[in-house]
Amino acid sequence: MHLSRFGLLALGAAAVDAFRDTSPFFFASTSELLANSAYIKTGASLLHDVSTSLSTCPSDYYVVVHQPGVHSTDFATRKSAPRLGAKMLGKDKSIRSQMSVNEVAGLMDIKEIKSVLTEKCKAQTTSIDGSTGEYPSSFESGPRIIDIEFPVLPLGSDRASQLSDNDGLLSDIIERIPSGFKYTLLYITSPREFPETDSVVYKSDSGSYQDSIHMDLKRDYSSYSSDSSDSDSDRKTSLFDEYQYFTPGIFMGLMATFIFIVILYVGVTALGSLQVPYAAFEKDTSAAVQKKSQ
Repeated sequence: MHLSRFGLLALGAAAVDAFRDTSPFFFASTSELLANSAYIKTGASLLHDVSTSLSTCPSDYYVVVHQPGVHSTDFATRKSAPRLGAKMLGKDKSIRSQMSVNEVAGLMDIKEIKSVLTEKCKAQTTSIDGSTGEYPSSFESGPRIIDIEFPVLPLGSDRASQLSDNDGLLSDIIERIPSGFKYTLLYITSPREFPETDSVVYKSDSGSYQDSIHMDLKRDYSSYSSDSSDSDSDRKTSLFDEYQYFTPGIFMGLMATFIFIVILYVGVTALGSLQVPYAAFEKDTSAAVQKKSQ
């Protein structure tokens, strides 16, 4: 019994260690795209799928966000990133396609994504430093990459508020996209455990377009969550709510396993209940004695 408990503890520790170096990924677009959500994917596999979708140049603007130093647990409630959550949960009616991956194992190459958009779609780049809260008041006509780099989230009590502020800044930037134009949002994250995420993982292109007119973002986004309804404030939405873990395949497998165990139990019980006297294994010599006497 103690050995089995130890095995379960070791298995749980291995699972926690396996997901320590993972982080979520979010994809939303106002264009019709084939996008399938998943619980876990490797960074290389996800990069291939995303690059394939973007190679068709489905939008006019591509908002590429990099948020280092997060885990899927940071997005466990609606208050963490309410505006991003609205796009992923279908509350934003302009969004036609969305995809989320809870755990991305390995880092995605953001430069590769930008390279695909630059070569295939001839898109120019507008870089925004999320740590300053400044962004262009307007964007030129696409195709254009809006490259947003957020700082690593702190580990203290300001972690949730910083993520909410970043969510508000991202929402304001998207609102600056001219109406009537399609856009695709790629929210790429990376966990803090990677040494590369202690600082900026990549540097923006030096020759990227910068608008001379900027706007200082001085808004308090903490009031967004307090203005929500009582029903929403009492409910918590996790990344895992969109996935079905008890699938029909798992159910049929459990049923088949249960039936096999019952059959095995009945068979072993039947064999164990057999009672044969020891005399049954002795040779019957009475018939031979009668023949000799005759």
